[in-house]
Amino acid sequence: MDELRSFIKDNRELFEKEALPQGHQTRFEERLAKSGLKKNRNRVKYLVYTSVAALLLVVLSIGIRFLKEEPLAGLFADPCVGEASDCYYNQIRKISSQIEYDSRNLPEFKRQEILMNMQSLIPDSSHEFSDMLPGGISDKEAKRLNKEYYKQLYQGMIQIASLTK
Repeated sequence: MDELRSFIKDNRELFEKEALPQGHQTRFEERLAKSGLKKNRNRVKYLVYTSVAALLLVVLSIGIRFLKEEPLAGLFADPCVGEASDCYYNQIRKISSQIEYDSRNLPEFKRQEILMNMQSLIPDSSHEFSDMLPGGISDKEAKRLNKEYYKQLYQGMIQIASLTK
């Protein structure tokens, strides 16, 4: 094999001068078809297309699964574990926007009832409760009470959100 390779390398100009004989390509394709290499190429294409289709099916089934889940399911998990009351206040604002959007298709009396209950729970700022605390409470205790207060409000908003379904 090395001898053939070195012969071709040494005499390259002999191979490039002459044109290929008439019908060379068709004879080559016939030999290729007999050898089975063309079939292997078709098998590889088939395997590629099949694996792409399977991957697409998996991705679509995962996507459909998430679409079937409850849209507010992510909101019901406690997003502010170990964080300050500002986090709960921000979550309350997000849920209130979601409630307003979700309640638009409810009967008007039901929608008004939900929105009034929601508005009665939502404070004007994340510091409204801490402003009402007595001055003698330590900062640590004030933060703890503030966080508990807004956490309970957050849980109340989740209950209100469940009414919009």
